[in-house]
Amino acid sequence: MDALGITGANFIVQMVAFILFVVIFWKYALGPITRMLESRQATIRESLEEAERVRRDMAAAEARNEEILLEARREAQQILANAREQSDQNIARSRETAQAQADDIVAQAQQVVQAEVSQARAELRQEIADLAIEAASKIVRANLDRDAQARLVEETLTEAARDNTSLN
Repeated sequence: MDALGITGANFIVQMVAFILFVVIFWKYALGPITRMLESRQATIRESLEEAERVRRDMAAAEARNEEILLEARREAQQILANAREQSDQNIARSRETAQAQADDIVAQAQQVVQAEVSQARAELRQEIADLAIEAASKIVRANLDRDAQARLVEETLTEAARDNTSLN
């Protein structure tokens, strides 16, 4: 090995230097690099786990939001249905009230008309009686006495009353 320039003492010194280099390299270069890589790996793993957890939380929150939205839509539809029902009830009540008022007005109008008809008949009866008396008195003034005139007036009034009753 002398031909190669390797001597035993040289070889041992070189081996010790090499081992010392490896130990120093491992301690000051490779060790910190390895620890840094492991630390980075752990940080990346934690970040990925955190991202996955956040994704699951987001999915759960989205599902909850969807449920809340569906519930809100159901409540809105129920409120609208209740409002429509209430509106229909109010309209029906208003119609019933208006119909009752209209019926009352018609009944009152019929009573007023009936009263006016009765009054008009009474006035007509009185006018007919007055005309009959006047006509009869002019025709029979000279021929009849007072008792006969009263009897004729009574007969005329009775006939007029019968005619009015038949008109009703």
